[in-house]
Amino acid sequence: MSNGYFSLVLHAHLPYVRHNEANRLEERWVFEALTETYIPLLWVLDEQPESLSWTLSFSPPLLELLNDPVIQKRYLEHLDLTLKLIQKEKKHSAEPDEQTVIQFYEERFKKIMQTYQEHDCQIIKAYKGYMDQGKVDCITSSATHAFLPYIQTEQALRAQIISGVQTFEKYFGEKPTGFWLPECAYSPGVDKILAEAGIRYTFVDEETLLRSKPVPSKGIGAPVYSPHGVALFSRNQCISETIWNSSVGYPGDYDYREFYRDVAYERDFEYIKSFIHPEGIRIDTGLKYWRITGETENKDWYKREWAINKLQLHSDDFSHRIKEYLHTNKQSYPPQLVTAPFDAELFGHWWFEGPEFLLKTMEVSLEQNINWITPQEFLHRHYRDLDTVRPCFSTWGRNQTGEVWLNESNAWMYRHLHHCERKLVQLAAHLSKAKGNIIVERYANQMVREWMLAASSDWAFIVEGNSAAQYAKERFQQHIERFHTLNESIYNETYHPDEISDYENEYPFLMTDLWHFFQNPHDQYVESNYQTKKDHRKKILMLSWEFPPMVVGGLARHVYDLSRKLVEQGSEVYVITSSVDGYPEHEVNNGVHVYRVAGKQPNFESFFHWTGSLNIAMAEHAISLAKKFDFDCIHAHDWLVSVSALAIKKELGIPLLTTIHATEHGRNNGITSPLQYEINQKEWELMDGSDRLIVCSKYMRTELINVFQIPEEKITILPNGIDPDQIAYQSNVTLQHDEYNNDLLLFSVGRLVKEKGFQTIVEAAEILRKKGTRVKFVIAGKGPLFEELNEKVRQKGLEQFVHLAGFVSDEERNEWFAKADAALFPSHYEPFGIVALEGMAAGKLTIVSDTGGLREIIDHEQTGLKVYPNDPNSIVWAVEYILSNRERCKEIAQNGEKIAKTVFSWDSIAEKTAELYVNIHKNKTSKVGGIV
Repeated sequence: MSNGYFSLVLHAHLPYVRHNEANRLEERWVFEALTETYIPLLWVLDEQPESLSWTLSFSPPLLELLNDPVIQKRYLEHLDLTLKLIQKEKKHSAEPDEQTVIQFYEERFKKIMQTYQEHDCQIIKAYKGYMDQGKVDCITSSATHAFLPYIQTEQALRAQIISGVQTFEKYFGEKPTGFWLPECAYSPGVDKILAEAGIRYTFVDEETLLRSKPVPSKGIGAPVYSPHGVALFSRNQCISETIWNSSVGYPGDYDYREFYRDVAYERDFEYIKSFIHPEGIRIDTGLKYWRITGETENKDWYKREWAINKLQLHSDDFSHRIKEYLHTNKQSYPPQLVTAPFDAELFGHWWFEGPEFLLKTMEVSLEQNINWITPQEFLHRHYRDLDTVRPCFSTWGRNQTGEVWLNESNAWMYRHLHHCERKLVQLAAHLSKAKGNIIVERYANQMVREWMLAASSDWAFIVEGNSAAQYAKERFQQHIERFHTLNESIYNETYHPDEISDYENEYPFLMTDLWHFFQNPHDQYVESNYQTKKDHRKKILMLSWEFPPMVVGGLARHVYDLSRKLVEQGSEVYVITSSVDGYPEHEVNNGVHVYRVAGKQPNFESFFHWTGSLNIAMAEHAISLAKKFDFDCIHAHDWLVSVSALAIKKELGIPLLTTIHATEHGRNNGITSPLQYEINQKEWELMDGSDRLIVCSKYMRTELINVFQIPEEKITILPNGIDPDQIAYQSNVTLQHDEYNNDLLLFSVGRLVKEKGFQTIVEAAEILRKKGTRVKFVIAGKGPLFEELNEKVRQKGLEQFVHLAGFVSDEERNEWFAKADAALFPSHYEPFGIVALEGMAAGKLTIVSDTGGLREIIDHEQTGLKVYPNDPNSIVWAVEYILSNRERCKEIAQNGEKIAKTVFSWDSIAEKTAELYVNIHKNKTSKVGGIV
């Protein structure tokens, strides 16, 4: 025998794609894998030499799929349809080489059908039989193939691992000794739960061992023990890449079958339509008649005997490489081990001849005295010879990191998943007294199931690869939405047996007791002794046409900050807003329930009419939600939601509080057009129909009293707030315009519309240039005046003095604030001016127009500077003041920062808003009582 061992490990996994409705495209993934991988691997096991054994991992989703009667019945129908297509192809074909390939497929598919039926469609039982014979060692993986290092709570990690082990035990009748870490992703602490579950070994990438502390004495030549005693077997990349590497691996040989060309795309539609998707979508039939041939489109016919000859050459080469590696890297105690883990679907599905390659490699291994061993047997022989180390995080993904499963395309998923984990921990504590209540436990178990199905690493992987991204996003969002619906039903004790049955039947996955994984005695104690009773929490229905990521102006930021602070302080907030492509219809964002709805006619060219369509949808959704929640009041934001706000108030009979952020009259200095009149009318109707109004400044209160004749006692002034964390500068952004030789840099940001006064900056810059003052104005933002302002700068030759940065991210905005000497906001009309607070909170001298709400924020020459609106000379004065009073301006900026972070705190504003909710609810209740 050679001086060492070889260990083959295959991991079989598919996402849980079982649907009640037939003909789902994703279900074909199961059929293809059965046809090309899972059944051919049974043939390998049947023929392999008795003395060899290898390891095969089955993920729980795959176990559930392969044992599902619905999938089994549909797969038989799929095979039957394929055999009918083969018969049609035999009659259609006139080319001898093509006829030979068709004959090969006829024999092969008959054999597949025969094998499947011989085992009564129970593929897993067949594998169990070979396991009992010692030909293969079967193990499992986490419940839904979640990326374990990115799970946040220990309870959730335990649920994924232990329920995966239990699923394996259900189908194999015994617990597995090994465990496949999804994506070979190891992180410290995972081994603790594995050890608890009785797992003796798992698999990692070689980087996990090579960067361990201490570095293992055998490198990757032997497994190591983790701190909790789980053996970690390392992938040998040098040997493995001869197969998986797409550019140099064996599967790319031109004599092997071409994967990407199928007969479904070669035949006329009328000919093939009965054998593709019922909706006329051409999908692979599995009949692929061509070999790889090369990079050209003109592929030659697949010749089976040529492929078999290549298999002999490649299996010889592979075995030679293993033997040479073992000979070159001699070691003892224990002998050298080469571990080669692969996705099982590589063999057969992606590489059609892969199963036959494995069989031939086994035969050659015997001839060359290569000793095959399973990890279980290796530990049995050498458990005393292994190092114990502290392994590091690593995966078998790109760059051995987790970047495939966490990047800019899929990072948004983890916020939802982590929120669900925390909710499940809270739920388990909350339900500590509900043991034995079957309906409650069914709801709780289904919540765990929905989180598990959403947590599958497949969705993030598919989104990153942009292959079936739409399906992945829809599945993820569906499970998250169902999770929150179930949570709300538990919280409000509105249980419906039919509803939970529908949920269970749609995805009949892991139908076992799951929620107990999240129980914790300490959490239960806290819940029973300290938790605020739910009856004391006000339920607020908030209406806003914009909410992040839709950010048009300051309103979205206001609603976002206010709503999350209200939640932190004990309210329940449900925001209904407009839909955004790529974002879920329902999500929980920082504890705020966000419902995004599309208007009944979303493609109106007129914004006014689009808003009316949106209001109808918002009102309908609110009425539907009210069947589940007893809302205490409505909080509307501006006229854009006036119709829905008033309709909901009338339907539900609850009080309406409205924040008026700005008015059409104020923006335009009067009403001069029919559209402005219509908006002005909507504003008045909303104000008149509201029980209470909030404005952000004395200026706005005066405007409402004088223009709309609103009673003063109906209006409360609550300023806008600032979250300093949102403008904290992180030095990881590099601006494009970074070199300034000027004496002074002034930064402005806002929507480029006339009322913001940015045109005044251009005029001031021209005056300063003539004076020879070295100053640079940077204006960030987008809007209808962008091109006009740019053209004005070009015409006046002010490019060295004024830079229009366009839209900037929050990070870029923060860096501009950090680089600037002062922040400048020269608005002509500004109900409040939250951007001024941002400048102050950034620690910058802030210059504002002496108008509207801005004049109430700044105390001139104490917390900032004021300039006259629409007066470029006043801006010139402010620039010269700074140049002449540098130290004094630093003191003013410090005063302004202190005021911004204390007086304008969202915590204080949210508390006062919550008091208004209580007061208007009391007033409404007392009025009702008086009538009765």
